[in-house]
This record gives sequence, structure tokens and C-alpha cells, in this order.
Amino acid sequence: MEYRLPTELMGQFETNEFGMGGEDMDSTVISVVRASKPAAKKVLPDPITHLKKIMHQRGLRNKDLKVYIGSSGNVCAILKRRQALSLRMIRNLNKYLHISAEILIQPYDCKTK
Repeated sequence: MEYRLPTELMGQFETNEFGMGGEDMDSTVISVVRASKPAAKKVLPDPITHLKKIMHQRGLRNKDLKVYIGSSGNVCAILKRRQALSLRMIRNLNKYLHISAEILIQPYDCKTK
């Protein structure tokens, strides 16, 4: 999509302090308009699916997460979506496994009682 300023408005901008003429000014305005458009919303992965993927890539087992999450019961409950990640767990996973907090804090389906 191309943006153009009305010719009567462009006449006011024949040259500017940088010595740009009409076409140069038009392309500059187009660049500014394109840059000011809101960026597309990032699609982030599901936190638990992402955690399982990281575990697989790094060769981690459930018992390896006990250090970051807590007891083996907590690890099992998190991975089976019976319990939500707590703030402490999110901080530990972010700090020690370098998993983005932006991913971990997303809401996700949890089968709580």
C-alpha cells in the first residue's frame, strides 16, 4: 500500500532544511507512516508445551525440574496441567533455564480441582 500526501500539501514542502525536494519528502513521509504502524502481535507458544520442548531439547527429565519447581509431585502436576505455575517457579525457570518470562506468564488451560 502506498501513501501519498495531497499535492497542495506537498507544495508546502518543496524543500526543507535538509534540502529534500518533493519526491524525497514524499518517500520520507511514506517511511514515517509505515514505521508508525502498530507491529503485529507476537504469537507466543503455550507455556507448558514450550517447557516440555525445552526439556526434550536439553535432555532434561521430570526429576531435573525439582530444583526449579519443587517436589516431584509439583513437577508432575505442572506438566499434566493440574497445577498452574507460581511466580516463584516462573522466576526460577526464567533465571536458571533461560525460558522467557513472557512465555511463562501467559494464561493457559489448567485442570484445577
